[in-house]
Amino acid sequence: MPALAEIYPPDRSVPRYCPQRRFPSYRYVPGGRQPHPLRDPRGHSYESPPRARRHAAWEPSAWRTLNEWLFGVDLFNAFFFWEAHESWEGLWAAKPRDSAPARMLQGLIQIAAALLKIHLGSIAGATSLSRDGLHKLTAAAAICPSLLGLDLHATISHFTHYFRPLTQRTLPPLDASVPPLLLPDAPDAALGAP
Repeated sequence: MPALAEIYPPDRSVPRYCPQRRFPSYRYVPGGRQPHPLRDPRGHSYESPPRARRHAAWEPSAWRTLNEWLFGVDLFNAFFFWEAHESWEGLWAAKPRDSAPARMLQGLIQIAAALLKIHLGSIAGATSLSRDGLHKLTAAAAICPSLLGLDLHATISHFTHYFRPLTQRTLPPLDASVPPLLLPDAPDAALGAP
């Protein structure tokens, strides 16, 4: 198998919602050349302040101050898909599985994983994960159409369109056509290229 190319975000300006946190030194892709961020001593997050697998109790209405959510959005928009998943996982684990916030976060985690599968060239993996992720977002939107500042109906529509080539067993490109996650202005948001 040839060496995996790096993932590079498109040249676009998107808001940063947690600009006080720096991006990792590389984008991790499972099976790629870079060391595992948490398990390998050379990893970009090895021995960083340990993250609890479950975030402290949190309320969706406080999303503007929820740094793990905001930084996860920044990571996702900058094509740090694995790292975005890690940022959101503790938040997801702190909520009941059938709650709208848990479903939304799990859906976004699966969409991030689908984007990694696209990078890896796995049509089957990208198809399954994108379908499951969109299903979770749809279930969350049925309960709460806007959650953590994210318009779920618009997000579902954008990603349904983006993932459409998978229905013809074709991989969509990892470029500016990947929809960014856009939130209403958060207090610390700053416009800038990731």
